[in-house]
Amino acid sequence: MKVVRVAHVAVATDALATLKSVFGDVLQLPLMKEARFPSGTEMAMFRLGNLDMEVVQNHAPDSLPGRFVREKGGGGYYHLCLEVDDLPGAVAELSARGVHALAGAPTRGAHGEPVVFLDPACTGGLMFELTQVYEHDAPATH
Repeated sequence: MKVVRVAHVAVATDALATLKSVFGDVLQLPLMKEARFPSGTEMAMFRLGNLDMEVVQNHAPDSLPGRFVREKGGGGYYHLCLEVDDLPGAVAELSARGVHALAGAPTRGAHGEPVVFLDPACTGGLMFELTQVYEHDAPATH
């Protein structure tokens, strides 16, 4: 497995509108994408130089972002997304090392690419997302 780059850093919040204002209006960072996923999670992606900042919100108590915000008593660092050269290979390699993906993986990310979230119980409590962006699929701005 080869990690190519940090694709984005994500924060979870229960105040998406406020953070959109902070990143967009106050810091004047460009809004690259907004989405609402089938899970109900809302997302806004901002560009910070060559790194994207993803802000997610889902008020459902059984959702991953909702549970995170509730357990932490507020928003904060949610996950670090790493782009890898071979997603299926990386998942197999990590699984052999005792690091497993969360149930239901892989899913589709904000840009339609396959993503896998690693179980934080296997990674010291930190959430990692792995993605593989194929050159022909990679957005021009990403």
